[in-house]
Amino acid sequence: MKKVLGYVASVAALFALGGCASTSAQGSKASVKTVSTAKQIKLRTNYHKNAQKLEFKNGRKNAKLTVLNGKKQCVKKFSVANKGNFDIKLSKAQAKKLSQCKTFKYAVAQKGYKTYTVSNPVCK
Repeated sequence: MKKVLGYVASVAALFALGGCASTSAQGSKASVKTVSTAKQIKLRTNYHKNAQKLEFKNGRKNAKLTVLNGKKQCVKKFSVANKGNFDIKLSKAQAKKLSQCKTFKYAVAQKGYKTYTVSNPVCK
């Protein structure tokens, strides 16, 4: 009888822990929000070939921005210091690497939000 009660108690404990694990997983999934397109970080001006400056708007403090060229190679990583407009300055080598393809991308990661990627053309 003791063995049966021990078995039933262990099975009940497993179901109880399994239920808690599934609800906590749902809670963490719900806490990740998406940024609306109106509030996403965007370029203020077009990027021209071999330019050493990228101008952005709608920046949020502590957002991490990664600039990638068309070959998905990381050109520069940047952390936004203040809310609003900001500029990223590139070296000549970084500008040349960014201008190798017709388009480039930048990925934005913010705490509590899903990471998003934006693609832009390289103007001549």
